Amino acid sequence: MEDVETPEETVLNGTSKIPGMVNWGPATVIAMFAGMLYGGGKEASASVSKDAEVMLKLGSTPDKREQYRLMRDAMEKRFIRVTRGSIVGGVRLGMFTAAFYGLQNLFAEKRDVHDVYNIVGAGSLTAATFGLISKSS
Repeated sequence: MEDVETPEETVLNGTSKIPGMVNWGPATVIAMFAGMLYGGGKEASASVSKDAEVMLKLGSTPDKREQYRLMRDAMEKRFIRVTRGSIVGGVRLGMFTAAFYGLQNLFAEKRDVHDVYNIVGAGSLTAATFGLISKSS
């Protein structure tokens, strides 16, 4: 009996991925979570001084109901501040990562090669864009 080799069928989806290219979707999701942790942590550590102000007010207020209200308001504000910091940090880092990897993949597709110039071009363009739209510049 003779061994018959069957040729393997390859299914192409219309795009060929160059080896070494990063899939921007999972990288963006990971960056969003990292940005949420960073933003929330930054806001939580920044709110320590604001909590000291509440403690000063608590000492000058003899009424227990007023003290309870001040503490409740302080905790609500802190929660909202940390939550807002988490969301903003996640969106910022996620958008930065999506733009960087999207541009890197676009350059690699157009040039049909994956090299350091794609990374430099994507990084420069992304940093310049985010530098122009950030409110601190």
